[in-house]
Amino acid sequence: MEVRSGTTTSFWHDHWSPLGRLHQHLGSRGTIDLGIATQATVAEVLDTHRRKRHRADFLNQIENHIELVRQARSQESDRSLWKQKEDSFKGSFSSPKTWQQIRTISNECEWYRGVWFPSSTPKYSFVTWLAFHNRLATGDRLYKWNSEARATCVFCDEELETRDHLFFSCPYSSQIWIALAKGLLNGRNVSSWSLITPHLLDSSQPYLHVFTLRYTFQALIHSLWRERNGRRHGEPAIPASKLTKLIDKNIRNRFSTLQKMGNKRLQGGLQYWFQTRS
Repeated sequence: MEVRSGTTTSFWHDHWSPLGRLHQHLGSRGTIDLGIATQATVAEVLDTHRRKRHRADFLNQIENHIELVRQARSQESDRSLWKQKEDSFKGSFSSPKTWQQIRTISNECEWYRGVWFPSSTPKYSFVTWLAFHNRLATGDRLYKWNSEARATCVFCDEELETRDHLFFSCPYSSQIWIALAKGLLNGRNVSSWSLITPHLLDSSQPYLHVFTLRYTFQALIHSLWRERNGRRHGEPAIPASKLTKLIDKNIRNRFSTLQKMGNKRLQGGLQYWFQTRS
């Protein structure tokens, strides 16, 4: 608050001095030490308060500032100021700048572009988002909740079922991933979660190529997770070769739909997909 008359500014609860909100520093004890009521306005303090000397230096600083404000007092209305930067206040309100002041700033998320991108399939993106956060109910997490739960991979029945094992270190999932993505990765045999992620964010590649890799990655994660859940609930197992064909068909259908929608950035997507499959 910029104090002018002081009639609309709370002495204890508004930020009207360089000392900050006085109640945060002194609490209820401050009202006793200064003899100023909790609900007092700055105007009431300027009109009635008599200066005192205190042992505490902070209380003397408050007294000094009261005198400075009293000398500069006017009859104009008080003005609300909004924090723009660290020590900058302005009379105009800005939503984005205010949001930057009150939000908790976290480290920039680098992998979001591999999850949320135009023309993706929402259900694929959602499962992939859970996988990036490692929040899927994989065997290792189930075992933490229930020591009697099955923790081994339902596909190979050998290794502990973790996210990184399921996508795509397991022989079953690795076979499908390599079959679908080998052409997209220029023949490179990359089947490790940590090694795949940088390729999803590679902006040096043409957009169509990166989109196809991202979409294949998400379609496979979604299909593998469905197959994994199906097997855990007693459904018949789908061979890797058959699941590969089903995912391939879903990707071809997606490109056909995008072609009809006239998406210029993804023109030739179906032809590119056929090219990588040859």
